[in-house]
Amino acid sequence: MIPRLFFRRMKKIRGIIAITSYIKEAFISCGVTSGRILVAPDGVDLEEFEVKISKEECRRKLDLPLNEKIVLYAGHLYPWKGTDTLLEAARKFRTFFVFVGGMENDVVEFRRNVGGLKNVKVIGHRPHGEIPYWLKAADVLVLPNSGKHDISKYWTSPLKLFEYMASGVPVVATDLPSVREILDRSSAFLSKPDNADELTRWIEKAFNDSSEAYRLADNAKRVVRNFSWSIRAERVLNFVSRSS
Repeated sequence: MIPRLFFRRMKKIRGIIAITSYIKEAFISCGVTSGRILVAPDGVDLEEFEVKISKEECRRKLDLPLNEKIVLYAGHLYPWKGTDTLLEAARKFRTFFVFVGGMENDVVEFRRNVGGLKNVKVIGHRPHGEIPYWLKAADVLVLPNSGKHDISKYWTSPLKLFEYMASGVPVVATDLPSVREILDRSSAFLSKPDNADELTRWIEKAFNDSSEAYRLADNAKRVVRNFSWSIRAERVLNFVSRSS
């Protein structure tokens, strides 16, 4: 909810850029007219994720196993990101799980929660220039955002989602309003949030039906072309010019 005092201070603002339609609706509920708000989700540098080397070469480069199925998550380890649910899923079968990213303190705590699991590797923070290689090294990419937090359900426009889509690797994502603004069942496997059994089922589906998984991944890669940073910038500039 937007504080009324903050809203009053915005009365002279000619336009607002919102990253989700739910943020737009929050502003409208405070009296901002719809025409003053542009919904412009986050985006991706498409060329950065056009990795020219093979999956196997990526794995060699990153010291990942060549003969394992790999499930990968890239991003922060905050509670609303749902990584606890993905870790619980990792306990259910032997597939190799890789977690890339996280603040130092969060990584320490997450490694403590992993305990002695042999099929989980927690990498920690890596330079953004490496991320395209980590994504391409995977067989399935997971966006396990929690449904217990409004920031996850409504307010986020996850950068990793667009990067996942640009990678061409099959995606399993939780079925939340914020995710549904970008993906649907024609471009990803969608799982109930905060449910490790359900998440496990969809990961297994992605492994067992690779033709369907890559059909969805190809669709996602086509959809994400509309979410490049250059297209977003053009939309914002057009909106600003109309609002001035």
